Amino acid sequence: MTSDIKSAARVLDMLELFSTRCDGLTLSEVARGLELPKSSTLGLLRTLHKRGYLVREDEDDSYRLNDMIRRDGFARHGRILRVAPPVMTALAVDAGETVLLGMPDASGLVRLLAKEASPSDIRYDIELPRKVPAYCTALGRVLLARMEPAAFEAALDSVPRAALTASTQVDRSAVIDAVEAARETGFAVVEDEFAIGGTGVAAVIPLGPGQPLAALGLACISQRYRQDPARLQAQLGGAISRIAEAMAGQGNM
Repeated sequence: MTSDIKSAARVLDMLELFSTRCDGLTLSEVARGLELPKSSTLGLLRTLHKRGYLVREDEDDSYRLNDMIRRDGFARHGRILRVAPPVMTALAVDAGETVLLGMPDASGLVRLLAKEASPSDIRYDIELPRKVPAYCTALGRVLLARMEPAAFEAALDSVPRAALTASTQVDRSAVIDAVEAARETGFAVVEDEFAIGGTGVAAVIPLGPGQPLAALGLACISQRYRQDPARLQAQLGGAISRIAEAMAGQGNM
């Protein structure tokens, strides 16, 4: 058996191990369970974590299977979790802001699938895995803009519109107007509504039939975003195009 085939088998063994456990597993536990050296195990864990298949629990330094992978399987999210990370890394460096990948979850919610933190000393960050409300986030509003009218209405009313900050739009008509603006421009911009000092800008990734609805966003320090919004939106749009092209190059599911 060649080394490449061994590596593939080890990845599958690791995923199968995590699929049997709802709680997290530490590096030592995974190495022991797969009878592998810790150094090899750590490399595999880091790769699967970066690709979004595993999430890391900071409290006890353990890993577990991403909830969306457990729920929906690999087919729906596997490709975008493979294609997006290197593009997200490059965007975080170029833009100097944190990059987030999200998909619709339960009605009115967005599941944050992956992130690449800004390299800046002062940055916006958020722990994953995480579900966030659609009504007051850029990722959420741009995903709402892609829904059919009935689904949009249901999503809008399925989550209580609480004022997370003094700037949060909770009026139903105001949120609808913001979603309509995102539909017209292709970008949703949300300033200080989810968190004070943070501005989100997001756009949908145009994927083909059979591929999941997903959006990419920048989580910015508000002051930095206001200095050059056009540059950040252009950089985000370029990254989205690269992800869409890479997904199209792999064919439809």
